[in-house]
Amino acid sequence: AAALDALRTVVQKQDFVTWATGQSRRPGPPWDRAEVSNFNAIDLENEIFVNHNAGEGGGFVFDQGVIINGENSWQLNHFSGTAAPMAEPDYATQSGPFIRVTAPLLIRQLQARRQAAHWLGEAEVDGRMHDIVTLVMETGPGLALYFDRQSHMLTRMERALPPFGQVEYQFLDYETLGGVPFNQSLLLFVNGEPNLEIDVLETQINQPLDAWLEIPAALERVGEVRPDEFASQEIDEGVFLIGGNGTYSLFVEMADHVVAIEGTVVVPDAIAELRKHVADKPIRYGVLTHHHSDHIPGAAAYAKEGATLVTFKDNEAVVREAAGDPEAKLQFVDQRLSLSDGSRTIELYDIGPTPHAEHILIAYLPAEGIVWEADHFPVPPTGVIPPAVPVTRAFAEALERLDLEYGKLVGAHSPRVAGPADLATALSRQPANAAAAGGL
Repeated sequence: AAALDALRTVVQKQDFVTWATGQSRRPGPPWDRAEVSNFNAIDLENEIFVNHNAGEGGGFVFDQGVIINGENSWQLNHFSGTAAPMAEPDYATQSGPFIRVTAPLLIRQLQARRQAAHWLGEAEVDGRMHDIVTLVMETGPGLALYFDRQSHMLTRMERALPPFGQVEYQFLDYETLGGVPFNQSLLLFVNGEPNLEIDVLETQINQPLDAWLEIPAALERVGEVRPDEFASQEIDEGVFLIGGNGTYSLFVEMADHVVAIEGTVVVPDAIAELRKHVADKPIRYGVLTHHHSDHIPGAAAYAKEGATLVTFKDNEAVVREAAGDPEAKLQFVDQRLSLSDGSRTIELYDIGPTPHAEHILIAYLPAEGIVWEADHFPVPPTGVIPPAVPVTRAFAEALERLDLEYGKLVGAHSPRVAGPADLATALSRQPANAAAAGGL
């Protein structure tokens, strides 16, 4: 206990193996596998946190991180070569993922929040009796911690994480460092399926973090990162981009109904916001661009509205499950589908297979020159357009192949209304891959 109380800083390098549960190119297993390098440094007393992670997966290439250090906090993107100050840094949210996979940091959380902790009971795990204790961290769902009665070690943890489901952590291969037991590996399962395997390469404790708080000189300083507040934009007459916190939907007003595009978790709130602008027209179609677990939760809200869910035949099972209604109305797209009321038209195209999904829809409003995409042209809310990744190149090739004339590009994960010049910028830029100060 004394050694744990004396723990001030932790620096750790890890290798990840990830399985894209519910996020693979196809809607069922086997899930796509990827490898990630990860670095974390945390100062528990001063609430300082540093992360740097790099890898590839799902058609994306990333090399990025954060420095959370009070007013001197930064979002770093080594791939695009930028450093952006953070207007409202959130230590609890940013450090949470590292704390949740590091046993002694969870125990420190439990000590600090013991007044809100409760004994839930006992359970047998792998033939050994365990005590189950709840932990509610500052952010995120409640956690159930399993302690082995004989060794007193944390061996399991569980939590429910909408929209993904039940998450289980297994803490393995303990080694003692400075009197503190650290798990050297971790397995994480989502709904019983393998999702993450962590192998700890190196751990340091009670070392100064100064070396990891420097901004690499090669990074270009850009505008500050501000919270992505929930909001609506009418980007053309009767065309509403609604959402926040990196999740958006598009609502298109037709003569006597509305077509909704995208199925992220924001949909229920977005529908409520839509009703401030379009009060009396039903949502007739809810278009689900692809099967990923963060792009189908809105199916339930659309089904409740009585809308027909537009998807692919291959995705029928996961969409019906997300809708929570085996009798939900579905319409399947085979390469292309046109939705029209005689005066306004929405064209849906399957641009798959791409590195992200076997089937994926884009929406095109030809009269307005608007293209909607999901997960293929990642743009920040403001600032520098990053270099194209494989999914962006696949998207650009599809637009050229379809010969679409457009002036606005909008997507499921940004409030930014981009255009052809922004896409051209992404395609022309080369990755910066600026060297990090320490870390990976």
